[in-house]
Amino acid sequence: MHEIRIATNKIEMLATLNDSVTAERIWDALPIESTVNTWGQEVYFSIPVQCDLALEARDRMEVGELGYWPTGSALCIFFGKTPASKGDEPRAASPVTPVGRCEGDVKVFRQIREADTIRVERIEP
Repeated sequence: MHEIRIATNKIEMLATLNDSVTAERIWDALPIESTVNTWGQEVYFSIPVQCDLALEARDRMEVGELGYWPTGSALCIFFGKTPASKGDEPRAASPVTPVGRCEGDVKVFRQIREADTIRVERIEP
């Protein structure tokens, strides 16, 4: 598992990538800087990683979970309800591969706006 920092000019969040092949490819591509898109209480942004949907892919996510969306080559951060939610759980527009989890109060992502610049970088041990 790898530790990463997700930051904009407004927020900073630490997260842990899981041990999946997709998470390892994301780690190898870091650092990444991209432009934010929002969809309800989900932040997503394009990353230079190409992976197929993994067997463990799903559309129901947990608050604070990170997912990789192959359709948009995007990293997704789920911090609440999305337009596809049924109830309070975050739900992706289509299945995503779980790649990690945020370590902290994900409500800070509410401060991020469409078109903000976001950076993801390694935290070396």
